[in-house]
Formats: sequence, C-alpha cells, structure tokens
Amino acid sequence: MASTSSSQSTSLETNNISVYYENWLIQLQNFHEKLNAISDSCDDFGDDEEEENSSISELVTRVLDHYQDYYQEKFKSTNGDVFLLVSPPWYTSLERTFVWVAGFKPSMLFPTINSSIGPELTAEQVEKLRRLKAETKREEKLIEKGMAKVQESVAAPPIVELMKRGGLLVDGEASNLETVIDGLKQSTMSVIEAAEHLRGSTVRKVLDILRQKQAVKLLAAVAQFHLQGRKLGLQMDTQNARRINEDFIR
Repeated sequence: MASTSSSQSTSLETNNISVYYENWLIQLQNFHEKLNAISDSCDDFGDDEEEENSSISELVTRVLDHYQDYYQEKFKSTNGDVFLLVSPPWYTSLERTFVWVAGFKPSMLFPTINSSIGPELTAEQVEKLRRLKAETKREEKLIEKGMAKVQESVAAPPIVELMKRGGLLVDGEASNLETVIDGLKQSTMSVIEAAEHLRGSTVRKVLDILRQKQAVKLLAAVAQFHLQGRKLGLQMDTQNARRINEDFIR
C-alpha cells in the first residue's frame, strides 16, 4: 500500500514540474525575444548611456532569476529525488542527452560564447575566459570522479546480491537495503550540489568578464539553444512514437 502511495506521489510531483516547465519555457521565449530586441539595438547607443545600460542590467538579472527559479522549482517539485533529477522525465529524449549531473555542463558555455560573441572579445577577455575554461574543466573532472564512485557503489553488496536473487527480500534485508539506498541518494545529492555550485559560479564568473551587451547576446544564444532543443526533441519523440505504433500495428 505504501508503495502505491509513493508511486502516486511521484507521478503527481512529475506532473507538477512538467506543467511548470512548459510555462517556464513560454516565459523563456518572451525573454529570448526581449534579449534579441536589445541585442539588435546595441549599436544604436553607447556605453555611456546610463538609461539604456540600466535596462540591460535589469533584463540580464531577470533572465538569471528565471533560470534560478527553475532550478529551485525542480528540487522542490521532486522533493530532491535524485533519480528524477539525474534523468528528468519532463524532458524530451534529446534534452536528456544534454543533462550532466542533473543540469547543464558548465563548460558548454564556452563554445556558445565563441559562436555568439567571439569576434567581439578583447584579447584580455579571451585570456580570462581561457583560464576560466581550464579551471571549469578541472572542477568538472573532480565532480565526474565523484559521480563515478557513487555509481560504482551500486555494484556493491547488498544490492548485487538482491538482484541475483531476483529482488526477493528475506528477514532484516529490507531495512538494510533501505539504509544502503538512502546512503546512495545522499552521496548522489552531494555530487549534484557540487555540480550546481559549479554551474552557478561559472555563469557568474563569465558574466563578470563580459560587457553588458555581450552578456545579452550570450544569454540570447543560450535561450535559443534551450528552446530549439525542446522543439526538436518534441518532434523526434513524436516521430519515434508514431514509428513504434506503426510497427505494432503491422
């Protein structure tokens, strides 16, 4: 009975975050349009125009807050369920391929920087970004090693022994297994928290290096990638579902 209740609770939580995510994407589309509008008008005013710079700063802050709201809602709606976080069921199959430790891989920012504002960077900015990229990749490797250790622990007793017996529990094993699973979840969450910290710090450091107008163009490119990934992912999943149905009918 408890298992059924837990399953219903998980289903409700997933549905809640799915609805939230769809609305979040609509708002992201609105931000994307505003970012593009400001980006297109950047050449019409100079760096010394305080009113325009103030509006840019405000928009950048609102966009960053929008992403932060999603990360907070994601944890709240899943009750910190690491299994939902590392493979979000509200994502399309394509979107899940970009998930790295429950979120985006920080170093993915740098190719986006090169493609969106690369020619506009000064030599000093290029050097600062080069050092930050190297630092970020080092931190990513440490986090990946931490996740690898967590994954290796799945192959340790008593989980493996239970699997060998087809999942049949004997007296006392249910409690022991629950303790092991709880430990696995805590270890995974620790790695996720480290990844979240790296994501946040990398974004802040990148924006500290960029000028406001460059930040606008970068955020527009990031939003475009996010929105296009969702659109293409939905198309691919629909095509795959149609193909499976056709094969079943045959």
